[in-house]
Amino acid sequence: MTLMKTLPTKNQSADALVITQAFCRLMLQISLAAIPVYLGLFMLAVPFDVDAGKLRGIALSLPAMIFLLSAIAYSVGFLAALPDHPPDSFEGFTHSRRRVHHLKMKMIMVGSGLFAIGVAVGTLVLIKAHL
Repeated sequence: MTLMKTLPTKNQSADALVITQAFCRLMLQISLAAIPVYLGLFMLAVPFDVDAGKLRGIALSLPAMIFLLSAIAYSVGFLAALPDHPPDSFEGFTHSRRRVHHLKMKMIMVGSGLFAIGVAVGTLVLIKAHL
């Protein structure tokens, strides 16, 4: 039995990079928009005359910091690009594309995990602050 392995064409690998690039840009915008949304919801949930103290105030701003970390991860994935120098061979070209795609996917996973943690912690903080 003979198995035939097809090499990805230039368009297929370019499409994968374009898709991950667009996804990183979208999630970067969503992560950055989540910071003021969280802070706005927090301002609605907590009365102005509450003095939480320094330590508790820092803990209450933790979800905003987590959203910022996820935005940083997505920006690394968004800004990862192919090297400018022309590849020596087709194998070197596909290796560099594969390496950039792997980096983008890793940053998407890290950013998604941080974003999910930020949403969970933010939800818990808002529910606790409202009660």
